[in-house]
Amino acid sequence: MQRKTLSSPKEYPDLDKFAGIIKSCRYFRKISLALLKEMLRQGEFVTLKAEEFLLQENHSKPPELIVLLEGSLAVTSKDHFIMRLNHPGDVVGEMSVISANPIPYADVIAEEDSQVVIFPNHLFKVAEDDTNVSVAYYIFSHILAEKLRHVTAQSLLKKNGRSHEETGPLIGILDPDSKYRGIIKSTLEHVWKMSRVIELESYQNFLENPFENNFDFIIIDPELISRDSSQAEKISNLIEICSSHLAPMLVISQYCKKEENRQFLAELGVTDFLLKPLSAFDLQHLLIKFRKDHYRQQELEQVEIAADTDRLTGLANRRRMDEFLEAMLTLFPEEKQSFSLIIADVDHFKHYNDAHGHQLGDVVLASVAEIFKNSIRRGDLAARFGGDEFVVILPNCEKDDAMLIANKMRETIAAEKFPFQQQQPLGKLTCTFGVATFPEDADTKELLLKKADDCLYKGKAAGRNKGLAAE
Repeated sequence: MQRKTLSSPKEYPDLDKFAGIIKSCRYFRKISLALLKEMLRQGEFVTLKAEEFLLQENHSKPPELIVLLEGSLAVTSKDHFIMRLNHPGDVVGEMSVISANPIPYADVIAEEDSQVVIFPNHLFKVAEDDTNVSVAYYIFSHILAEKLRHVTAQSLLKKNGRSHEETGPLIGILDPDSKYRGIIKSTLEHVWKMSRVIELESYQNFLENPFENNFDFIIIDPELISRDSSQAEKISNLIEICSSHLAPMLVISQYCKKEENRQFLAELGVTDFLLKPLSAFDLQHLLIKFRKDHYRQQELEQVEIAADTDRLTGLANRRRMDEFLEAMLTLFPEEKQSFSLIIADVDHFKHYNDAHGHQLGDVVLASVAEIFKNSIRRGDLAARFGGDEFVVILPNCEKDDAMLIANKMRETIAAEKFPFQQQQPLGKLTCTFGVATFPEDADTKELLLKKADDCLYKGKAAGRNKGLAAE
């Protein structure tokens, strides 16, 4: 591994090239080239051969912030793959830099010949009363903010893709002892009747495929994972992987007998322990506590969903639609997945309202909304845009497919039997649709909505009950 400082621009005429490379990345796009070059001068240029380590887990050297210029890096922990960096401008090491314990908790290894820029840990240390910070610290703060935006966007899209069918929580019991698995499962069946339980007897099987099940609650006994000097390290790795499920965790084990072991688990984020052999009352008490916490969290999620839902139609409201569109735009530069937007409007809706009253008008809007719900894919978003206008957002959907979906909805609405629809100017109640695709038709949220809206009004002018796409 070769490391060379970038502090002297004369030695590195490629500084402009390096700044251009990372500016194209999602985290640095809003930073000026001048600031990026200033930041690079505080770093070191490093070339790596394939299979060469850049960072090693639990190494005593303070962690560093790493920015990829070229090649591919793998981040692993205890021989388990965590993530891959293969886009210029990808960043790793930021969480260890801000950690109170500055020891790297992962290996970083080159998968092929690679080039990176490394920034030493001291650049990100600022005294409490210091009002001046380095440009590297400033950009580092920006990176964390951008990463938060991307994580939030991914979480929103993932949440939208979940099934909302009411099922009991999925609980995993990881314990090699079949006797205790049976006791815990039997108690769960008694105090948490809606729960679904999966018994896991092998640490190795779980570690080889830790996300085969998306657990809502995990109960583990980590003690038997190892009896030698590597026990603490292996338990740490197990707890870290369990924590990745973002689910509450309960440790039931003789390992909790010693105070130093409980303290060790607490440092890993475990807050609930139970000692073997266990008391039936204590087990029931803890499981009831977790059950109450689970349903309390579900209630909070329902409140959140209600705040983002249009009361009349049950579709997403305008606020949620805007957030969803923003998330799509945030993730597009890396994922490069086109998405389409449909705007629909009920034809001659004012005529229907004037003739039959707002109550029947509301029945029509709710019925049209139900057709939208039943016509879209999981992960799509249908929203009430306002009045009798609706918007459907279709991730990873090209224009031709979006037109098929729009025409399917249009035909279904035209075939529906609405009250008094024969008195409409067209002899039935219909909708007109406009379709636009990002980035083919527009490169901003506002322009995409306008392009779809323009198509909608062209369809109105052409006689209504039409579906038109931006050209």
